[in-house]
Amino acid sequence: MILQRLAHSIRKQDWFTVVIETLIVVFGVFIGLQVNNWNAERVARAEADDLLARMLVEAQETRTDLADYQAQNAGILARAIRFSIRLTEAERCLAMDDDTKELVLSVGDFPPPRFSLATAAEAIGSGHLAVIGSSDIREEVRRIIDEMTFLERQWQRYIRIKQDSETAIYTAAGLSLARDESLLFAPGEGWDGLDQYRMLTPEGVCGNPEMIAFASNAATTQHVYTQYIGQVSDKLDAYAALLAAEAGKTSETSEATP
Repeated sequence: MILQRLAHSIRKQDWFTVVIETLIVVFGVFIGLQVNNWNAERVARAEADDLLARMLVEAQETRTDLADYQAQNAGILARAIRFSIRLTEAERCLAMDDDTKELVLSVGDFPPPRFSLATAAEAIGSGHLAVIGSSDIREEVRRIIDEMTFLERQWQRYIRIKQDSETAIYTAAGLSLARDESLLFAPGEGWDGLDQYRMLTPEGVCGNPEMIAFASNAATTQHVYTQYIGQVSDKLDAYAALLAAEAGKTSETSEATP
């Protein structure tokens, strides 16, 4: 409608009206563009806040899971070291008391990591991480995902060595089931129902240099892997703290913005 009036004013050469109505059109377009920009910025802020909040919750949950996993592997490491030494104590080893039997069985104890930073990894892969305004946060997200990837590669190496040791030692010891019952073993939580198992050829592992070497290598690998878990845990703590600090800043900014 205003454009029709503007055209009419031009035909009548009513230049004052032309100027006023032109300014109205220009101002209206400017306001419309500005409102669109404000809306786009508000949506982008909301997306960034949502992503940051989800990554923070994920980091905090993963910290708890990783701490549990680290404690679990520390227990496995302690048993692995005891076992490698027990194999050199021929007389006690050959007796195959419950403690020794449990140490033999624990060679096959290697619980997998059951945690990830899936939200952060997806944000990187999809390019959605760009909605986060802080370059420090973006870099820290990339760094922690690299750390988690590195830990996964160490797990793959660790599991191969553990499986090789498990096969060799179980075979040499003549591991056998003694009773026809459901097994009572829960991974990472110790061995229950030891009377369900027997070692038919304990002499195959006790004092056997090759088996001692397998057990010692498994213990060393377990030690290295447990150390890596600790390093990643420390970096995850720093990552979660940085996200929490950024979330605090964002919250303060949101409260200050009308």
